[in-house]
Amino acid sequence: MSLPPSKWLPSVLLIVFAASPAVVRRWFPPLPLFLAAIVSGVLLALAFPPVSMGLLSLVALVPLVVTLYRAPYPRRDFFRAGYLFGVSFFLADLWWIVRLVPASSITLPWLMTPALIALVAYLAVYPALFFLLLRLIGGDDRRVIWLLGPAIWALLEWIRSSGDLGFPWAAIGYALVRYPVLIQWASVVGITGIGALVILVNVIVSLALLERSAGAKTVWLAVGIGLLALTGLHGKREIERYANTIPEDTSRVAIVQPNVDLALKWKPEFTDSTFRLIERFSRQAAMLAPDLIVFPETAAPVYLRHNLPYRQRIEALAEEIGVGVFIGFLDGRYDGPRRSLNVYNSSGLFYPDGAFAPYDKMHLLPFGEAIPFAWKFRKLQPIDFGQANFHPGPEVKPIRSGAGHLGPLICFEAIFPGLSRRFVKHGADVIVNITNDGWFGDTPGPYQHNDMAIFRAVENRRFLVRSANTGISMVVDPVGRVTNALGLFEEGVLVVSVYRVTTKTFYTRHGDLPVVVGLVLAILAGGIVSWYRRRVPWPGSIA
Repeated sequence: MSLPPSKWLPSVLLIVFAASPAVVRRWFPPLPLFLAAIVSGVLLALAFPPVSMGLLSLVALVPLVVTLYRAPYPRRDFFRAGYLFGVSFFLADLWWIVRLVPASSITLPWLMTPALIALVAYLAVYPALFFLLLRLIGGDDRRVIWLLGPAIWALLEWIRSSGDLGFPWAAIGYALVRYPVLIQWASVVGITGIGALVILVNVIVSLALLERSAGAKTVWLAVGIGLLALTGLHGKREIERYANTIPEDTSRVAIVQPNVDLALKWKPEFTDSTFRLIERFSRQAAMLAPDLIVFPETAAPVYLRHNLPYRQRIEALAEEIGVGVFIGFLDGRYDGPRRSLNVYNSSGLFYPDGAFAPYDKMHLLPFGEAIPFAWKFRKLQPIDFGQANFHPGPEVKPIRSGAGHLGPLICFEAIFPGLSRRFVKHGADVIVNITNDGWFGDTPGPYQHNDMAIFRAVENRRFLVRSANTGISMVVDPVGRVTNALGLFEEGVLVVSVYRVTTKTFYTRHGDLPVVVGLVLAILAGGIVSWYRRRVPWPGSIA
C-alpha cells in the first residue's frame, strides 16, 4: 500500500532543503563538529530508555567537547554544534511522541510530526546556549570549563524545567536513575545538582583527553575517578543507613494496575464493566489486608462526584471492604468566572466511613490537557487540537489515610520536583503517583516517565507508590530502589509495605534555591577566572 503524499512529501522537502549547499554552509558546523555533535547526541540518547545505558551519560558529551577545544572554533560554531547535538539527542529520545496519535483524541493528528519537530527545535536551543555561553564566558581557555560547564548546563536545565511551560523531560541527571549509589546526593541538591555532577564528569574526562602530557592526563583522570568514588561511597552509606533502619508505623498499600484498553475505556457502554473491574480488584486487594488501595488516573471514567449511582458504588465499596480507596476520575464544578464550568483531572480518597478527600491536578500538560494559560485567559479556550481543556486545581494539604498522609501527584506532575517537595514539606508520609500512560503505547515513553518519578523518592526520602493503568506500577523506597513492580500491559495488584520516615531532607526543606545560587556563583567565579587568565595567559590555552 502506497502512502499518500501528505505523509511523505513534507519530510522529503525538508531533507532536500536541509541538504542544499547554501543551507549547509549557513546553518551547519564544520564537518568534524558535525560528526562529533551527532555522536554525542546519540550517545546521550542511549543513556535513556529504551537502551538505558545510563553510565554513557558520564562521557556522552566528550566527543563534542574535545573536538571543540582541539581547534580555535568561533562562537557561531560552538552554538551550531551545540544545536545539532541537541537536535540529535532530543529527536532520538522523543521520537515516540508521534506514536501518540493512534490512541489519542487529537483532532488534527497530522500535527503530531510538526509538533515533534517544533519541540525538538525548541529544546535544542538549551544545549546550543550551553556551548555558546561556555565560549563567551570562558573564552579560549579550556581549563576553566570544569567550573563553568556544570554550572551553565544545570542552570539552563533548571530554567527549561520551570514554570507552566516547563518541560524537564530528559534532564541529564535522570540517566543515572538505575544506579542508586550515584544519585543519593539528590536528597541535598535535587535532580539539578545530579545533572551538574554528570556534566562535571564529562568535562573532566574531556580535559584529560585534551592534555598533552601523561602527567596532566593522569591527574584529571584521577580527579574524575575520585569524584565518582566519593559519590558512590556516599550513596552506599546512605543506602545501608536506610537498609538498617528499624521500620516504625509500617503500613500496607495495594497498588492496582487494571490494564484497561483505552479504545474501550471511554465508551459509555463499557462504563459498567469498568466499575465491576474496580470492585473486583478492590475485593481482591482487601483479602491481603491493606491500609489503602490506589487506582490509576481516571480509573473511574465518569464525572464521579456528580454521577450519583457510580459514586455510591465506590462509597459502598470502601465501606464494605473497610479500606480507603484512592482513585482518579474527572470532575466538573461551576467555580469559574460568573459560575462558568471548570473541568478538572481529579482524584480523591473515599473513606470507609463515607468521607471524601479530593485532589485536582495542579500542573497540567501543555497542549495535551489545556492550552497554556487558557485558565487565565479564557478567550484561548475555544482553540481545539483535541486537548482536554482542564482547569488547574487549588493547592491542598496532604491527604490523611490509613497509610499515613499522602502527597498525591497525577501523571505529568511526578516529573516536577517542586510539587512532591511541597507535599512532603507539609507533612506527607508517602508520595502517591497515579497515571495513565496507555497513550504512549509500547514506546520508550512509559519507561522514561517512570524513571523520572523515582527521583522524587530520593529527593524527599519518602516511599513512592505509583499506579498506572497499563504500567509501569511500582513502589520505590526512600533511596530510589524499585522493590516491586508490574510491567507494561500487565494486569494485577501489588500489596507492598511502606513505613513512615519523619526526617526532612535538605532538599525538602530548601528546594532548588541553594543550588541555583551556587550555580550562579560558580558562573561568576568562572567568568572572573577566565577574565584574569586572558590578561595573564596560562599554559594550556589554545588562544
